[in-house]
Amino acid sequence: MRAIELEATVEQHRIRLPESIPDGTHLRVLLLLEDPPSAFANTNDLKALLAGLTEGLTSEDLQRPRDFGRGDPEWAS
Repeated sequence: MRAIELEATVEQHRIRLPESIPDGTHLRVLLLLEDPPSAFANTNDLKALLAGLTEGLTSEDLQRPRDFGRGDPEWAS
């Protein structure tokens, strides 16, 4: 298996491949997209905003702290 890295700009939902790749060649394609930094900043879609909250967090970041309850209430005397 060979790997060829290329950068391309999408035009009409198409990416042009180099002429050196003949027709009928079996390809495995991996697309890496650079999202604009404000991808979720200008949206009013609550679902999209909530989905982006955990991006970049590890499972350790998402663990809940152990809950010891409120403890014994102190009553005024």
